Amino acid sequence: MIAYSELLNIQGTVSESVYSGELDLETAFVKDYTNYFPLKQCGDSYPPDSKFVLVDTANPDIIDSSIPVDSITKVFDHRQLVFTNRFSNAELHIELVGSCATLIAEEFQKNDVIPSQNTSIYLYSAIIFSTINFQNAVTTDRDIQAAKWLFSLSGLDENYKNKLFSAKSKISSSNLYEILSQDFSAKTLSETRVGIAQIEMVGISRMEGDLRESLEKALKKLKDDYSLKYIFFNGIDVIEGYSLFVTIDPDSLDIFSSILEIPELEYSHKYSPIVMRKQIWPKVEAYLSTHLQKTPK
Repeated sequence: MIAYSELLNIQGTVSESVYSGELDLETAFVKDYTNYFPLKQCGDSYPPDSKFVLVDTANPDIIDSSIPVDSITKVFDHRQLVFTNRFSNAELHIELVGSCATLIAEEFQKNDVIPSQNTSIYLYSAIIFSTINFQNAVTTDRDIQAAKWLFSLSGLDENYKNKLFSAKSKISSSNLYEILSQDFSAKTLSETRVGIAQIEMVGISRMEGDLRESLEKALKKLKDDYSLKYIFFNGIDVIEGYSLFVTIDPDSLDIFSSILEIPELEYSHKYSPIVMRKQIWPKVEAYLSTHLQKTPK
């Protein structure tokens, strides 16, 4: 958001960045690191002629309710499961790369514009984090090349990545629910409510140890809060390079065992290599559309 707004302003289109909800830990880290945050929380209303660009989402159900969908003129996202039919007036930039920040970096390059140092840091951080430092299966050469270009503009050193991932790992029983809810993803597919929580951190094994009880409580609360039939947790260890799948009820265990084609799936299950949530959602949609078309919400 910050980066694309900067590009628009350089090109002569007056723009400002807005967001809803709370900042996640990695964004808060970059904000403090750069001491630069030209981003405002969504207001209750906007001027009647306002136009909007969505960055890193193509799901109209999760955008702020004060933003009219027909006022959205562009959408940038990197996920396969999107809701593009809902954006009748928008120019769509939906491409299967590892990070949406890659698409924004490429917009700068296409327009022969060099992003500011702080914006380069934001974009670089997003690529590193979204691709788990290029370890996950959805990483593309475009992500790698964009990150190299941004790193050359950022003034960062190689140790920055460790600091970034460490910031996301400051998780305790007192903040676990908040962290899960900040980036929680829930969808209605084939009339069925499904939610997937995801955390990327150093030491994901804590979710099987000292944070296990807190994780179960948080997932149960999310299931109730979002009126879900199924809920799934995907924890990613950014150093060890594996996913930890967690379910909390027999129905979710059974259906995700089928969706992921893991017959031996357990309530807590280590899986290698890393799997990202955006890889899981298309499998969920495909399975539900075939098996549960008439399941009530």
